[in-house]
Amino acid sequence: MSPLLLAALLQAADEAPELPGGYGVALLQSLLALAAVSVLAWVVLRWAAKRGARFGSSSRVKVLERAALDARRSLYLVEVGERVLLVGVGDGGPPTLLTEVDPESLPEPAPPAATRFREVLARMAKKPSD
Repeated sequence: MSPLLLAALLQAADEAPELPGGYGVALLQSLLALAAVSVLAWVVLRWAAKRGARFGSSSRVKVLERAALDARRSLYLVEVGERVLLVGVGDGGPPTLLTEVDPESLPEPAPPAATRFREVLARMAKKPSD
């Protein structure tokens, strides 16, 4: 670097205005950094999920379906390897194996109905007919 260029850079640095400081600026910088990291993580996870990446799930055990019987009891259809099991779960004790189901006897799962929030509210607003 030439001495003239170096002198000009030092003079410009001396004449640069002071940046505001304090706790408010530090808090704002921290919040902006947190937001940027959160958005980046969301984008990366969404991108990875679209390409079939799994996070925290086992490929050997899959919950095929859950049916709530009431607030405390449920039935789970669980696939373990080649086997499909019907398991009962409640808050009173450990899960109970109810039966083994033949995988070929299961119907294909229906695709989830695309329901708009407005339609759900309209159904809830309807009074039951007597």
